[in-house]
Amino acid sequence: MENKIPMLCPDNECTGCSACINSCQFGAITTIQNEDGFYRPSIDADKCTGCHACERRCPILHPLKAQKSQLKVYATWHKDAATRMKSSSGGAFSALAEAILENGGMVMGAAYDEQLHIRHIAISSVEELDQLRRSKYAQSKIGQAFKEIKGYLADGKKVLFVGTPCQVAGLKAFLVKNYDNLFCCDFVCHGVPSSLFFEKYLQWLTSHIGKISSINFRDKRKGWYDSIRVATRVDGKQQILRGNKDSYWVGFNNHDNNLQLSCYNCQFLGLNRLADITIADFWGIGKNKPYGHKDEIEKGVSMVLVNNPQGQALFDLGKGRMHVFERDIDEVVSSNQAISHSSVKPPSRDTFYKDLFTGTFDSMISKYLTPTLKTRLVKIMREYLPYSIVSRIRLGGQR
Repeated sequence: MENKIPMLCPDNECTGCSACINSCQFGAITTIQNEDGFYRPSIDADKCTGCHACERRCPILHPLKAQKSQLKVYATWHKDAATRMKSSSGGAFSALAEAILENGGMVMGAAYDEQLHIRHIAISSVEELDQLRRSKYAQSKIGQAFKEIKGYLADGKKVLFVGTPCQVAGLKAFLVKNYDNLFCCDFVCHGVPSSLFFEKYLQWLTSHIGKISSINFRDKRKGWYDSIRVATRVDGKQQILRGNKDSYWVGFNNHDNNLQLSCYNCQFLGLNRLADITIADFWGIGKNKPYGHKDEIEKGVSMVLVNNPQGQALFDLGKGRMHVFERDIDEVVSSNQAISHSSVKPPSRDTFYKDLFTGTFDSMISKYLTPTLKTRLVKIMREYLPYSIVSRIRLGGQR
């Protein structure tokens, strides 16, 4: 007898987008973590009816065709200084989200829960928006979020979804058709580590500084380009994470040995995007083209790429909250290669997660999570040289 269970994409190609999970009407697919701690679908054979809806909605097995982008590029920052300071770059996401929320819409993005697990949640007010600000550097759990969005869309609400390019692909594959009241925003992504790696880091960090209530990987008190990592304990005290305590960021930003396997061959890169708008840090602003606002750089500048008419409509809703300057796409590509190139898989990726589950976190730090010589040189240069000089020296640094 023919096996009724559908064939989902191989684990090394799966992005964990959860389109398949949301597509199952029978509750036969749940989210589990694979051996590296990445979210994956798991099919209950007793509940599966063999309808293959999950298989048809997979954006890896059935790729979606991205529209040719309009490629309108802007350098922006939020007009409210406090909002800009609380944002990882210039606060463009906040401006777009505020426009949706103040018109009675919903915004869905990644947030920490009380255990510092990262999950996609929906908010309906500006007062809740801070949960979705700031970059979170691990895989977010989608759960049943796509079904939730479909319900809001059916009710006529405007919805802004923010996620990785593969998560946007998952949502679009699940919905099948386009909605005039849906706006999708992705960001320039160079890959995601597993949630379990992040959890093990937090456990190790807690053992050294005490129980943590929040963590900010992009605190700008020393500037946008030289952002620092800050953990807040449950008693309210903050600690700047230096040396070994900064090991998670070092591993993510400098080694690439902890990313999801599909991230090394990302299917959702390029200038033709599925998302309506793409946002990122505008690294290298002013390096190749004159920029008359150098005094604003260290406060954070967002790159906004408007990809299609729907994205333009969203940008028009939010641009009154931002300072906006049109720029060239070449300026974006030259300083942020992750927009069009996958991260390169290093040899150490083959053993990283095996060692994570068999050794101590201290041993992981010494073997995998120490700064490279290039990173140390850039850090020293940034400490003693002005941004205008460091930005012209191609030694790497933040993405």
